[in-house]
Amino acid sequence: MKEALSKFWAAWKKFGHIMGDFVARIVLTIFYFTVFLPFGLIITLFSDQLDMKDLKPSWLDRKTKDLTLEDARRLW
Repeated sequence: MKEALSKFWAAWKKFGHIMGDFVARIVLTIFYFTVFLPFGLIITLFSDQLDMKDLKPSWLDRKTKDLTLEDARRLW
């Protein structure tokens, strides 16, 4: 009797492990497609993560002082 229960318990643990893996994959897949995917799409479409939408180009006119070769050789 003890040996039969031991075999049953080992089979039950193996079955539980397989079912646990299967259910975890199903639950995590549903969670991903119902929570993470919509959140990521909303953030991507409606946010400015690099804060560049209101950025206006601020080009500065550069006045070159190294017009001669000797000026270009000087570092400062």
